[in-house]
Amino acid sequence: MKHYYNKKTRSFYIDEINTSIPNDSAEITEDQHNELYNAINTGCVIFDDLTYSESPPSAFHKWNEKTNKWVLDKDAENEATIVQNQAMKNSLINEANEKIAVLQDTIDLEMQEDNEEAQLKQWKKYRILLTRIDTSDINAVFPDKP
Repeated sequence: MKHYYNKKTRSFYIDEINTSIPNDSAEITEDQHNELYNAINTGCVIFDDLTYSESPPSAFHKWNEKTNKWVLDKDAENEATIVQNQAMKNSLINEANEKIAVLQDTIDLEMQEDNEEAQLKQWKKYRILLTRIDTSDINAVFPDKP
């Protein structure tokens, strides 16, 4: 069984599996195949001489062909932070809604204990503060839970 790597297609080929192997593919050993395959799976970039880069430092780093270095894509990082902020806000509001619903039920049914009315007020204030958070601000600060 022979293994091949093609730079143009950035693909591996095995003669016993692939019926068509591009003519410009380089024959490689099984060990090279495994090493390059693992490198690709960790995000490395394969070079023409079949060496490879280090893994990207984060999911937000992109390979710069000109400098042959990983460069932080700040826009992608910021977009992910905004998505994460929105998910956090939604989760915290849902949690507040659940707490408020139970506390409101205990008060409506006159089953409250010690400070449950004060707790209800604190959770409602907390929920209002959450709704005012601008999740598009990558430095958004979330209030502490009551």
